[in-house]
Amino acid sequence: MSVTAQAHKQQDKRGLAMVAALLAIFTTIFASNLPTPLYSFWQLRWGFSSTALTAVFSVYVLGVVATLLTLGSLSDKLGRRQMMIPGLLFILVGAIAFMLAEDIYGLGVARILTGIGTGIVTGAASAALVELEPNENWTRAATLSALFFTLGAFAGPTVSSLALYFGVGVFVWPFLVIVALSVASIMLLLLAPWPAHIGRGQADFRLRAWRPTTIKVPREIMGAFAFAAAAVCLAWSTGSLYASLGPSLAMNLTGISDRAVAGLFAAGWQLMAGISQFACQRQPVNRLLIAGPTILITGLMIMAGSVLLGSPALFALATLATATGAGATGVVAIASINQVAPPAERGGIISAFYLMAYLTMASVVLGVGFVSDLIGFSTTVLGFTTLISLAALGLMIKAVHSGRAALW
Repeated sequence: MSVTAQAHKQQDKRGLAMVAALLAIFTTIFASNLPTPLYSFWQLRWGFSSTALTAVFSVYVLGVVATLLTLGSLSDKLGRRQMMIPGLLFILVGAIAFMLAEDIYGLGVARILTGIGTGIVTGAASAALVELEPNENWTRAATLSALFFTLGAFAGPTVSSLALYFGVGVFVWPFLVIVALSVASIMLLLLAPWPAHIGRGQADFRLRAWRPTTIKVPREIMGAFAFAAAAVCLAWSTGSLYASLGPSLAMNLTGISDRAVAGLFAAGWQLMAGISQFACQRQPVNRLLIAGPTILITGLMIMAGSVLLGSPALFALATLATATGAGATGVVAIASINQVAPPAERGGIISAFYLMAYLTMASVVLGVGFVSDLIGFSTTVLGFTTLISLAALGLMIKAVHSGRAALW
């Protein structure tokens, strides 16, 4: 066989393996976001509080965090496919658990299973994409990964909103889609040829020698890490509100009566945030440090106006603006942490970075749910917009004073 033929064969192997990894990412994020429009329906059906609703959302985060803290580095030892397949099985079983759920505890079990699967698959699949790219082109791998994250985050709530619109099999066929995607992903992972020495486990590894992922941030970069972590927490805080309570917010505070339409706000937010991230990839970070938080603050103020006036149009505009601002701020956070993380310690630093983001997501969602049961949903959302706006303003002031940001 000629050298050219061998090269094409290796390229074909990489191509199929990359499709398998990308489908695994899409399936996982699709499954994670699909239940969002259904939460308010379950709440009405079973009569649980806003605190309980947000707790169901947050146990997913606990599943992801627990996986990051324990299994995050295991794919380095066992192999990428060897971790993605069990992770997809968790996603599949979680979808079945949703279909069988008869109360809020059943929903909690389904969310935990989905969170564990998400933590396993996304880490292993993201690493596999970098390794499968020729010359380990991590920029293109990260772009492809982000694209399929965005598509999954948009498609999930869109499918469940369509189920609500048609009103047939609302709690069955959307989750059957997850089952079908999970099976397809597992089959492709099993059948796709992988290039030699890429994404494979260490032959001499023994499970008893494995230790949990080390979460560690060197003292010399602690200041830069804190800044990047603050930026990602700011970006994810608004996203977590839309992912858990977005449809409820649209229906209860802005006068939207159609549950299917309300569910599309969560999908629209995810899509716009993804577009914003792609659009900002090549923009100077020092400019984004001003533009991102400014747009986010503007969106939050519009959201407050939509609550006060009960305006669906303003809420739609707030959705677009907050997503754009959060996407730009998220790019700042990721760029900042990649600039300061030493290659030899990058794994632990990035794990700590995302740990902060997920813990913020859970805290914001639980806090909003708990406070809204005490003082009302409308007042709580107005308080949320004020606090996050002040945090965004504080981040900009810190960026300007430290010389990280440029005003022109």
